[in-house]
Amino acid sequence: MGAALIMPASLGLSGCSQDDGAGDVKDAVSALHASLLTIDGVEEAEISGSADGAPDRRRINITLYLDHLSPQSVTPAVEQALAQTWEFDAYIPVGYSVQVWPAPVPAPPRDADTMVDLTTTQAELGLGGYVYNRQLFITAGELEARLGARE
Repeated sequence: MGAALIMPASLGLSGCSQDDGAGDVKDAVSALHASLLTIDGVEEAEISGSADGAPDRRRINITLYLDHLSPQSVTPAVEQALAQTWEFDAYIPVGYSVQVWPAPVPAPPRDADTMVDLTTTQAELGLGGYVYNRQLFITAGELEARLGARE
């Protein structure tokens, strides 16, 4: 199983140089990646960050590649991924997005029709958020309401 770790420069945001904590972010992303791979049915995971232009408005984007795509497999995998991502503390994201694709990781270009529509998962999790283009988007506040405050 090959490890695909996507970490664009946007994860290091807020003008951090390598000496100002960017290495800590990279280490935290690597740890999160390893943690996501322990979820039952997850063959691979990708982690990226995005921002809306403001350094304090960063989101963590998680892509899971699952062996089985039934709701009985997808929902617990997404729930566990969100719980593990909630523990990510290299910076505090304002939101999270999750995509689920069939394993193995498809070669580019990816056919978006094979991405799992997380509408059912969102309803089953009862976390709030919304689904757009098959992806689940959840705010930090919605996760905190479910998982409790960070320590």
